[in-house]
Amino acid sequence: MRFFTVIFILFSIASAAQESDKYHYLDFVEAFYDNESKKPLYIYDTINGHIIDTLTNNNKNTYYKIAILDSEYGWFKLKNIQRLPEDRKDFGYENHWVKSKDFLIFVSNYDENYKVYLYDLPSKKSNRIHKLDDYQLTSIIETSDLWAKVRFKVGKKTLEGWLQFRDQCAYPWTNCIKYN
Repeated sequence: MRFFTVIFILFSIASAAQESDKYHYLDFVEAFYDNESKKPLYIYDTINGHIIDTLTNNNKNTYYKIAILDSEYGWFKLKNIQRLPEDRKDFGYENHWVKSKDFLIFVSNYDENYKVYLYDLPSKKSNRIHKLDDYQLTSIIETSDLWAKVRFKVGKKTLEGWLQFRDQCAYPWTNCIKYN
């Protein structure tokens, strides 16, 4: 009996470690902080609240990635924030806030037979407003469930619309796996 108890405890510890060591979430929109931005990333306790941490990234080989619980009034509520890929530091900060400015999503479109569309509402039943043919870097401005409202320029025209989860990629240097 003691053997099974020890095995259960070890399995539970390993499972908890894996949950906190997650690098990709299938149940949250994710985005990465613009490496070109010279501004530090401020973590707030509430919307327009007090700054509780300041993150800077002086290394061009790393970036900050967030998982977003919610968005309100130009702010993202965090599930967590990580610095990737080299040191894989997880800062946590669940239920804390960051301003939504300077967060990006790559549109993951590496299959020539698959088309990525931007929608006017966060639903596949809404109107398609633009087709993306190539990799497109977008600024994320809002979320609704697993949809991301993004903004980007095509020539001199600024487009804004909703991108489904399947087409979002929160990694600046690689493709993301397509999930249905």
